[in-house]
Amino acid sequence: MPDPWARVPDAAVSGLEYGKYLAHANLAAGTAACTVVWAGWPIVSKLYVHQYDTGALAKGYRDLVDAAGDLGEGRSVVEELVGGLSAEQWPGQSRRDFEEWMRGYAADLKDEEFLSRSLGILILVSAAVLFAFVVYTSVVVMRLAWMALQVLRMSVGGGVGFLTAQVTVGAAARTLYAQVEMMEKKLAATLHGLAGTITSMLAVRVGKDSLTGDRQGLADLRQATMSQGPALIWGVANHVERNLTAAAMRGRSPLAKGSPLAKGSPLAKGSPLAKGSPRPVSSVGDLAVSKLPIAAAAKGAFDVISGRMPTGFFVPERYDNGAYEGYEGIERRV
Repeated sequence: MPDPWARVPDAAVSGLEYGKYLAHANLAAGTAACTVVWAGWPIVSKLYVHQYDTGALAKGYRDLVDAAGDLGEGRSVVEELVGGLSAEQWPGQSRRDFEEWMRGYAADLKDEEFLSRSLGILILVSAAVLFAFVVYTSVVVMRLAWMALQVLRMSVGGGVGFLTAQVTVGAAARTLYAQVEMMEKKLAATLHGLAGTITSMLAVRVGKDSLTGDRQGLADLRQATMSQGPALIWGVANHVERNLTAAAMRGRSPLAKGSPLAKGSPLAKGSPLAKGSPRPVSSVGDLAVSKLPIAAAAKGAFDVISGRMPTGFFVPERYDNGAYEGYEGIERRV
Protein backbone atom coordinates (compact mmCIF):
# COMPACT_ATOMS: atom_id res chain seq x y z
CA MET A 1 0.00 0.00 0.00
CA PRO A 2 1.52 3.37 -1.00
CA ASP A 3 2.54 5.74 1.76
CA PRO A 4 0.18 8.77 1.71
CA TRP A 5 2.96 10.86 3.27
CA ALA A 6 5.52 9.93 0.61
CA ARG A 7 7.00 12.89 -1.23
CA VAL A 8 5.52 13.37 -4.69
CA PRO A 9 8.24 12.86 -7.34
CA ASP A 10 9.90 16.11 -8.32
CA ALA A 11 9.23 15.37 -12.00
CA ALA A 12 5.48 15.45 -11.37
CA VAL A 13 5.65 18.59 -9.24
CA SER A 14 7.92 20.34 -11.75
CA GLY A 15 5.24 19.96 -14.41
CA LEU A 16 3.06 22.38 -12.46
CA GLU A 17 5.61 25.14 -13.04
CA TYR A 18 4.37 25.47 -16.62
CA GLY A 19 0.83 26.40 -15.57
CA LYS A 20 1.62 30.11 -15.56
CA TYR A 21 3.02 30.06 -19.09
CA LEU A 22 0.14 27.96 -20.40
CA ALA A 23 -2.33 30.47 -18.92
CA HIS A 24 -0.41 33.31 -20.61
CA ALA A 25 -0.54 31.49 -23.94
CA ASN A 26 -4.28 30.87 -23.53
CA LEU A 27 -4.93 34.58 -22.99
CA ALA A 28 -2.86 35.57 -26.02
CA ALA A 29 -4.42 32.95 -28.31
CA GLY A 30 -7.94 33.63 -27.03
CA THR A 31 -7.55 37.36 -27.61
CA ALA A 32 -6.31 36.74 -31.14
CA ALA A 33 -9.27 34.45 -31.88
CA CYS A 34 -11.76 37.01 -30.56
CA THR A 35 -10.50 39.66 -32.92
CA VAL A 36 -12.40 37.53 -35.42
CA VAL A 37 -15.11 36.00 -33.19
CA TRP A 38 -16.40 39.26 -31.78
CA ALA A 39 -19.14 37.66 -29.68
CA GLY A 40 -16.46 35.81 -27.71
CA TRP A 41 -14.90 38.83 -25.96
CA PRO A 42 -16.49 37.93 -22.59
CA ILE A 43 -14.59 34.63 -22.74
CA VAL A 44 -11.34 36.61 -22.95
CA SER A 45 -12.27 38.22 -19.64
CA LYS A 46 -12.45 34.73 -18.11
CA LEU A 47 -9.04 33.82 -19.53
CA TYR A 48 -7.64 37.01 -18.01
CA VAL A 49 -9.09 36.30 -14.57
CA HIS A 50 -7.77 32.73 -14.48
CA GLN A 51 -4.04 33.46 -14.66
CA TYR A 52 -2.49 31.18 -12.04
CA ASP A 53 1.11 30.65 -10.97
CA THR A 54 0.83 26.97 -10.09
CA GLY A 55 4.62 26.78 -9.94
CA ALA A 56 4.64 29.02 -6.86
CA LEU A 57 2.21 26.65 -5.14
CA ALA A 58 4.39 23.71 -6.12
CA LYS A 59 7.36 25.45 -4.49
CA GLY A 60 5.26 25.95 -1.36
CA TYR A 61 4.59 22.21 -1.30
CA ARG A 62 8.31 21.44 -1.56
CA ASP A 63 9.16 23.88 1.21
CA LEU A 64 6.55 22.42 3.56
CA VAL A 65 7.61 18.84 2.84
CA ASP A 66 11.26 19.77 3.44
CA ALA A 67 10.29 21.44 6.71
CA ALA A 68 8.32 18.34 7.72
CA GLY A 69 11.39 16.23 7.01
CA ASP A 70 13.57 18.44 9.21
CA LEU A 71 11.00 18.27 11.99
CA GLY A 72 10.89 14.48 11.70
CA GLU A 73 14.65 14.26 11.95
CA GLY A 74 14.65 16.53 14.98
CA ARG A 75 11.99 14.41 16.65
CA SER A 76 14.02 11.27 16.04
CA VAL A 77 17.09 12.86 17.62
CA VAL A 78 15.07 13.88 20.69
CA GLU A 79 13.58 10.40 21.05
CA GLU A 80 17.00 8.80 20.74
CA LEU A 81 18.41 11.16 23.33
CA VAL A 82 15.65 10.43 25.83
CA GLY A 83 15.73 6.70 25.12
CA GLY A 84 19.48 6.60 25.68
CA LEU A 85 19.32 7.93 29.22
CA SER A 86 19.27 5.47 32.09
CA ALA A 87 18.65 5.79 35.80
CA GLU A 88 22.26 4.82 36.43
CA GLN A 89 23.57 7.62 34.23
CA TRP A 90 21.27 10.26 35.68
CA PRO A 91 19.41 9.26 38.79
CA GLY A 92 16.80 11.31 40.60
CA GLN A 93 13.68 13.36 39.93
CA SER A 94 15.50 15.84 37.70
CA ARG A 95 16.05 13.14 35.06
CA ARG A 96 12.37 12.17 35.12
CA ASP A 97 11.36 15.82 34.79
CA PHE A 98 13.76 16.19 31.86
CA GLU A 99 12.37 13.09 30.14
CA GLU A 100 8.79 14.32 30.57
CA TRP A 101 9.63 17.73 29.13
CA MET A 102 11.54 16.24 26.18
CA ARG A 103 8.72 13.82 25.39
CA GLY A 104 6.33 16.75 25.31
CA TYR A 105 8.74 18.57 23.03
CA ALA A 106 8.93 15.54 20.73
CA ALA A 107 5.13 15.38 20.67
CA ASP A 108 5.01 19.05 19.60
CA LEU A 109 7.50 18.34 16.83
CA LYS A 110 5.35 15.45 15.66
CA ASP A 111 2.27 17.68 15.58
CA GLU A 112 4.15 20.31 13.60
CA GLU A 113 5.43 17.66 11.21
CA PHE A 114 1.90 16.39 10.63
CA LEU A 115 0.62 19.93 10.07
CA SER A 116 3.41 20.74 7.60
CA ARG A 117 2.82 17.58 5.57
CA SER A 118 -0.94 18.06 5.59
CA LEU A 119 -0.72 21.69 4.49
CA GLY A 120 1.79 20.73 1.80
CA ILE A 121 -0.56 18.09 0.40
CA LEU A 122 -3.52 20.49 0.38
CA ILE A 123 -1.46 23.15 -1.37
CA LEU A 124 -0.28 20.62 -3.95
CA VAL A 125 -3.88 19.51 -4.55
CA SER A 126 -4.84 23.18 -5.01
CA ALA A 127 -2.05 23.61 -7.56
CA ALA A 128 -3.17 20.49 -9.43
CA VAL A 129 -6.80 21.68 -9.51
CA LEU A 130 -5.78 25.09 -10.86
CA PHE A 131 -3.49 23.49 -13.43
CA ALA A 132 -6.34 21.27 -14.57
CA PHE A 133 -8.55 24.33 -15.01
CA VAL A 134 -5.84 26.07 -17.06
CA VAL A 135 -5.70 22.98 -19.28
CA TYR A 136 -9.50 23.17 -19.61
CA THR A 137 -9.25 26.81 -20.72
CA SER A 138 -6.76 25.63 -23.34
CA VAL A 139 -9.55 23.49 -24.80
CA VAL A 140 -11.84 26.53 -24.71
CA VAL A 141 -9.25 28.53 -26.65
CA MET A 142 -9.01 25.76 -29.23
CA ARG A 143 -12.77 25.97 -29.72
CA LEU A 144 -12.51 29.75 -30.12
CA ALA A 145 -9.79 29.25 -32.71
CA TRP A 146 -12.02 26.80 -34.59
CA MET A 147 -14.85 29.36 -34.53
CA ALA A 148 -12.47 31.97 -35.90
CA LEU A 149 -11.55 29.65 -38.77
CA GLN A 150 -15.27 29.14 -39.48
CA VAL A 151 -15.83 32.89 -39.64
CA LEU A 152 -12.89 33.33 -42.02
CA ARG A 153 -14.05 30.44 -44.21
CA MET A 154 -17.66 31.67 -44.38
CA SER A 155 -16.53 35.25 -44.97
CA VAL A 156 -14.86 34.52 -48.28
CA GLY A 157 -16.50 37.01 -50.57
CA GLY A 158 -17.15 39.45 -47.69
CA GLY A 159 -20.37 41.26 -46.82
CA VAL A 160 -23.28 38.92 -46.17
CA GLY A 161 -21.02 35.95 -45.57
CA PHE A 162 -19.28 37.70 -42.71
CA LEU A 163 -22.58 38.74 -41.11
CA THR A 164 -23.98 35.22 -41.40
CA ALA A 165 -20.80 33.76 -39.91
CA GLN A 166 -20.91 36.12 -36.93
CA VAL A 167 -24.57 35.29 -36.22
CA THR A 168 -23.86 31.55 -36.40
CA VAL A 169 -20.67 31.65 -34.37
CA GLY A 170 -22.16 34.13 -31.89
CA ALA A 171 -24.66 31.52 -30.73
CA ALA A 172 -21.86 28.98 -30.26
CA ALA A 173 -19.82 31.55 -28.32
CA ARG A 174 -22.70 32.17 -25.93
CA THR A 175 -23.01 28.44 -25.30
CA LEU A 176 -19.25 28.14 -24.71
CA TYR A 177 -19.34 31.07 -22.28
CA ALA A 178 -22.09 29.38 -20.26
CA GLN A 179 -20.00 26.21 -20.09
CA VAL A 180 -16.98 28.17 -18.84
CA GLU A 181 -19.12 29.80 -16.15
CA MET A 182 -20.35 26.39 -15.00
CA MET A 183 -16.81 25.03 -14.73
CA GLU A 184 -15.77 28.22 -12.99
CA LYS A 185 -18.36 27.64 -10.27
CA LYS A 186 -17.11 24.09 -9.75
CA LEU A 187 -13.56 25.40 -9.46
CA ALA A 188 -14.61 27.99 -6.89
CA ALA A 189 -16.46 25.39 -4.81
CA THR A 190 -13.42 23.09 -4.83
CA LEU A 191 -10.98 25.84 -3.88
CA HIS A 192 -13.26 27.12 -1.13
CA GLY A 193 -13.41 23.61 0.27
CA LEU A 194 -9.61 23.32 0.27
CA ALA A 195 -9.20 26.77 1.82
CA GLY A 196 -11.77 25.90 4.49
CA THR A 197 -9.87 22.71 5.32
CA ILE A 198 -6.59 24.60 5.69
CA THR A 199 -8.24 27.24 7.87
CA SER A 200 -9.83 24.58 10.06
CA MET A 201 -6.52 22.77 10.53
CA LEU A 202 -4.75 25.96 11.58
CA ALA A 203 -7.62 26.96 13.86
CA VAL A 204 -7.58 23.56 15.58
CA ARG A 205 -3.83 23.74 16.04
CA VAL A 206 -3.84 27.27 17.47
CA GLY A 207 -6.91 26.50 19.60
CA LYS A 208 -5.30 23.38 21.04
CA ASP A 209 -2.14 25.29 21.95
CA SER A 210 -4.14 28.12 23.50
CA LEU A 211 -6.11 25.72 25.69
CA THR A 212 -2.86 24.28 27.03
CA GLY A 213 -1.52 27.73 27.86
CA ASP A 214 0.60 28.30 24.73
CA ARG A 215 -0.41 31.65 23.23
CA GLN A 216 2.48 31.79 20.77
CA GLY A 217 0.31 30.64 17.87
CA LEU A 218 -2.12 33.51 18.37
CA ALA A 219 0.78 35.94 18.69
CA ASP A 220 2.27 34.66 15.43
CA LEU A 221 -1.05 35.02 13.59
CA ARG A 222 -1.47 38.55 14.91
CA GLN A 223 2.07 39.48 13.98
CA ALA A 224 1.77 37.95 10.51
CA THR A 225 -1.42 39.92 9.87
CA MET A 226 0.19 43.17 10.97
CA SER A 227 3.51 42.75 9.15
CA GLN A 228 1.74 41.67 5.96
CA GLY A 229 -0.63 44.62 6.09
CA PRO A 230 0.53 46.03 2.72
CA ALA A 231 -0.04 42.68 1.04
CA LEU A 232 -3.58 42.50 2.42
CA ILE A 233 -4.41 46.07 1.41
CA TRP A 234 -3.01 45.85 -2.08
CA GLY A 235 -4.31 42.34 -2.50
CA VAL A 236 -7.81 43.75 -2.18
CA ALA A 237 -6.91 46.61 -4.52
CA ASN A 238 -5.53 44.17 -7.10
CA HIS A 239 -8.70 42.07 -6.83
CA VAL A 240 -10.91 45.10 -7.48
CA GLU A 241 -8.72 46.27 -10.36
CA ARG A 242 -8.71 42.79 -11.90
CA ASN A 243 -12.50 42.55 -11.76
CA LEU A 244 -12.93 46.01 -13.30
CA THR A 245 -10.53 45.11 -16.11
CA ALA A 246 -12.41 41.87 -16.76
CA ALA A 247 -15.70 43.78 -16.79
CA ALA A 248 -14.26 46.21 -19.33
CA MET A 249 -13.27 43.28 -21.55
CA ARG A 250 -16.96 42.37 -21.60
CA GLY A 251 -17.82 45.92 -22.67
CA ARG A 252 -18.89 47.05 -19.21
CA SER A 253 -17.49 50.14 -17.51
CA PRO A 254 -19.36 50.91 -14.29
CA LEU A 255 -17.01 53.82 -13.59
CA ALA A 256 -17.42 55.80 -16.79
CA LYS A 257 -20.26 58.23 -17.51
CA GLY A 258 -22.35 57.07 -20.46
CA SER A 259 -21.02 53.54 -20.10
CA PRO A 260 -22.85 50.45 -21.40
CA LEU A 261 -24.37 50.17 -17.93
CA ALA A 262 -25.99 53.57 -18.12
CA LYS A 263 -29.75 53.85 -17.79
CA GLY A 264 -31.53 52.84 -20.97
CA SER A 265 -28.64 50.80 -22.27
CA PRO A 266 -29.28 47.22 -23.41
CA LEU A 267 -26.72 46.27 -20.75
CA ALA A 268 -28.40 48.24 -17.97
CA LYS A 269 -29.24 46.61 -14.66
CA GLY A 270 -32.08 44.15 -15.05
CA SER A 271 -31.25 43.42 -18.66
CA PRO A 272 -30.60 39.78 -19.61
CA LEU A 273 -27.24 40.97 -20.93
CA ALA A 274 -26.25 42.79 -17.71
CA LYS A 275 -24.07 39.92 -16.48
CA GLY A 276 -21.74 40.34 -19.41
CA SER A 277 -22.59 37.20 -21.36
CA PRO A 278 -21.66 37.20 -25.06
CA ARG A 279 -24.15 39.40 -26.81
CA PRO A 280 -26.34 38.07 -29.64
CA VAL A 281 -25.23 39.17 -33.08
CA SER A 282 -28.07 39.92 -35.44
CA SER A 283 -27.23 43.17 -37.21
CA VAL A 284 -24.35 45.25 -38.48
CA GLY A 285 -24.57 47.42 -35.36
CA ASP A 286 -24.18 44.40 -33.13
CA LEU A 287 -20.92 43.52 -34.86
CA ALA A 288 -19.14 46.67 -33.76
CA VAL A 289 -16.54 46.03 -31.07
CA SER A 290 -16.15 49.09 -28.88
CA LYS A 291 -12.79 50.54 -27.92
CA LEU A 292 -13.34 49.57 -24.28
CA PRO A 293 -12.79 45.79 -24.65
CA ILE A 294 -9.79 46.41 -26.89
CA ALA A 295 -8.23 48.83 -24.41
CA ALA A 296 -8.97 46.43 -21.55
CA ALA A 297 -7.33 43.58 -23.48
CA ALA A 298 -4.23 45.74 -23.98
CA LYS A 299 -4.14 46.48 -20.26
CA GLY A 300 -4.60 42.79 -19.49
CA ALA A 301 -1.63 41.97 -21.70
CA PHE A 302 0.45 44.53 -19.80
CA ASP A 303 -0.64 43.03 -16.48
CA VAL A 304 0.38 39.54 -17.54
CA ILE A 305 3.68 40.49 -19.17
CA SER A 306 4.79 42.78 -16.32
CA GLY A 307 3.70 40.27 -13.68
CA ARG A 308 1.67 42.81 -11.72
CA MET A 309 -1.24 45.19 -12.15
CA PRO A 310 -0.75 48.96 -11.79
CA THR A 311 -1.95 48.91 -8.19
CA GLY A 312 0.73 46.31 -7.47
CA PHE A 313 3.51 48.81 -8.19
CA PHE A 314 2.56 50.70 -5.01
CA VAL A 315 3.34 47.78 -2.70
CA PRO A 316 6.45 48.51 -0.57
CA GLU A 317 9.59 46.46 -1.05
CA ARG A 318 10.05 43.41 1.16
CA TYR A 319 12.91 42.32 3.37
CA ASP A 320 14.37 38.83 3.21
CA ASN A 321 12.27 37.83 6.24
CA GLY A 322 9.06 38.71 4.37
CA ALA A 323 8.29 41.95 6.22
CA TYR A 324 7.68 45.17 4.29
CA GLU A 325 9.79 48.30 4.36
CA GLY A 326 8.19 51.04 6.40
CA TYR A 327 6.48 48.57 8.73
CA GLU A 328 9.48 47.83 10.95
CA GLY A 329 7.85 49.43 13.98
CA ILE A 330 5.12 46.80 14.23
CA GLU A 331 7.46 43.83 14.07
CA ARG A 332 7.57 41.69 17.17
CA ARG A 333 10.87 42.09 18.96
CA VAL A 334 12.35 38.84 20.21
